[in-house]
Amino acid sequence: MPDNNSPWGNKGTGGKKPGQNPWGSSGKPPRGKQPANEGSPDLDNIIQGFKNRVGKGGSSGKGSGPNNPLQKYGPFGVALIIGSFFLLVSCFYTVAQQEEAVVLRFGKYSRTTESGLHFKLPTPVETVLKVNVTSERSVGSSQNLVLTGDENIADVDFTVRWNVKDSKNFIFNLEDTSAVVADASDSAIREIIGKEKLEYVITDGRNPIEQDVKKLLQDMLDEYSAGVTITVVQLQRTEAPPKVIKAFEDVVTAEQELEQRVNEGIAYKNEVTENAVGNAAVLVESAEAYKQEVVEVAKGEADRFLAVYKEYKAAPRVTRQRIYLETIEEVYGPAEKIIIEGDAGSGVVPYLPLDQLKSNKSGGN
Repeated sequence: MPDNNSPWGNKGTGGKKPGQNPWGSSGKPPRGKQPANEGSPDLDNIIQGFKNRVGKGGSSGKGSGPNNPLQKYGPFGVALIIGSFFLLVSCFYTVAQQEEAVVLRFGKYSRTTESGLHFKLPTPVETVLKVNVTSERSVGSSQNLVLTGDENIADVDFTVRWNVKDSKNFIFNLEDTSAVVADASDSAIREIIGKEKLEYVITDGRNPIEQDVKKLLQDMLDEYSAGVTITVVQLQRTEAPPKVIKAFEDVVTAEQELEQRVNEGIAYKNEVTENAVGNAAVLVESAEAYKQEVVEVAKGEADRFLAVYKEYKAAPRVTRQRIYLETIEEVYGPAEKIIIEGDAGSGVVPYLPLDQLKSNKSGGN
């Protein structure tokens, strides 16, 4: 029975009709004399065989007939149907939970979609770029020599972690976002550490420096509209290079000695100041007391004078005599004296050493 599924046409087993084989002869060539192109089938026969298989769903039944639905379309129609199917499939796309999709229409930004199944125009018209927005990316440096504010050198090892917050800006605004984040991180580290002393950088300043670098770096990337968020800035190592550690230790020792001397000077200054303030307070109090005393004495003298003056106005002669006698008593009272009557004072008596005579007389008694 003839095989209509053969790509070579119908090869009869008994008859020898022209056109029944690829070589156009009425029968098989003699054994051992096959043509050189026997292994290369004709293109038309290959297409015919493909159409037959498509029409029969791949079965080995009889040849194609009028019941084959694709028979009337021809090879071009079949290709068009298959292409249309794949074109329709390309209109749907899925976005994973951790992703966002940026849809481009003829290469221009159209929209951003989140996770799920979405529809778009066929592939030549609209294309989809997917971005992972939840995974954390990192950049860092392990060999960074940074100049500090006191003109020393710090060896800094840091890591910066970041993720995507705006898929559109992440895709369109920067060509290599990771490289930009790395360069900006290095710049921010140098700017912040360049304001601090080496001792502060390698001791107590790590956490404040991390926060300052994070803020500055985020501001820089926002200025570029990079579409990323800085989550962590970590200084893993901050120390002086081995070649300058000895010099740094000498500087630290000198600074400590200087601080000690300054503290001693301040303590001495405070002590002297306190003593001076105390002495000044004592002097001020003494002066105030003396002032009060002088004022009181003056007031007493004034009151006494006013009292005497009042008596003087009442009896001038008596008051003058009393004042005279009180003054004589006050002046001559404590002195050694000899009183001579006025009339007895004539002659040689005033020239005698009466005081010596009085002393001799007192000694003889």
